[in-house]
Amino acid sequence: MPILRIFTFLVIILFLFTPLVGKSLVAQVSHGYSFSEESFVEYNNLRIRNVDKVLTSSKTTMASELNFAPLTAIENNLAKNLNSHWVWSENTLVILDSYSPFLFRTKKSAKVEEVKVLLQVNSIGRLSGFEVMTDVDKGLKERIDYVLRKLPDCKPVPGYENYGIETFELIIKK
Repeated sequence: MPILRIFTFLVIILFLFTPLVGKSLVAQVSHGYSFSEESFVEYNNLRIRNVDKVLTSSKTTMASELNFAPLTAIENNLAKNLNSHWVWSENTLVILDSYSPFLFRTKKSAKVEEVKVLLQVNSIGRLSGFEVMTDVDKGLKERIDYVLRKLPDCKPVPGYENYGIETFELIIKK
């Protein structure tokens, strides 16, 4: 009987000291990823979110034409929080974050606090283009191009009939 009271007391204490509302919610299986209320997925100095959908008349791929690989728990959370039928592999943001010192290594690029990049994923999951939204010098844009070419293809999220072009906004902070 005293064990039950002690256990109940500990549960109540844990409940009282757990924050109920915060700026960002961190999943238990996140390994450093956090999911904010604005539909951004955050990892260290990176933020990524799905931008509004493009027109339905754009090129799409049928689900039967794609190769589906099982998604990890982190990738399932990313897909759900990005509200997308394409998901980046779980190490994509780790790769981007590891190149951050390379991107901001010159005097001109060191003055830039953050870089906003629109990433376009085509109907088969490959990164087909990008647009730098921040005013940056030519060298930084070329380094961003180099880093983006190193990224793996996106994986299709099971459960959709058609897979089309999607645009993601990536924010890289220094």
